[in-house]
Amino acid sequence: VVAAFTGWNDAGDSASATVRHLVEQLGATPLAEIDPEEFTDFATVRPHVRLTNERKRRIVWPTVGLWSVSTPGADLVLVLGPEPAMRWRLFTEQIIGVAQSFESRAVVTLGALLADVAHSRPVQIIGTATDQDLIERYDLQPSRYEGPTGIVGVLQDAADAAGMAPISLWAAVPAYASQIPSPKAALALVERLGSIIGTQLPTTSLDSDVRDYEGRVTALVD
Repeated sequence: VVAAFTGWNDAGDSASATVRHLVEQLGATPLAEIDPEEFTDFATVRPHVRLTNERKRRIVWPTVGLWSVSTPGADLVLVLGPEPAMRWRLFTEQIIGVAQSFESRAVVTLGALLADVAHSRPVQIIGTATDQDLIERYDLQPSRYEGPTGIVGVLQDAADAAGMAPISLWAAVPAYASQIPSPKAALALVERLGSIIGTQLPTTSLDSDVRDYEGRVTALVD
């Protein structure tokens, strides 16, 4: 299972862009949706109005989606949507339930944080786990963080309790460019994820976006 959520855990939209990229580039098949009614504060994460080709109004709700796809390295369940505002334990039970139905062995959560890093330098990826075998196999670090957490932290805990190996990958995004989506961080997450699942994931569309991103941020700094 590979999961990312927009909001608090998603600096520069990097984590969510990673899963969105995988869904699109791997041609993932829609698997399920989690009804947002139980979990979303719609005054904070608002639904959108869209017009159909017949010019009819349609409400698009901020739903968490799940997709499935097979790669040479592993079969994946991809999870993407807004971080829930309430009932986190029930929310994680739904995702873990899907994971158990597919006999998933691991849950990889993606996040991005603001840091004192330069946009012109390679993106730092922080990978953590609790299982020593995973730490040694994938060159991860033991998790030592204590403090407030987001839904990715809660999902990690639920995965561990359900007997699935939890792995967390975080990309560091320049704090001075926090409002600019970072395809560079998304690219780094895709590459690091590929090394863990044992396959080279597609990156071509992100490569060109990275050049545009570096030019925009350089102009902003200048």
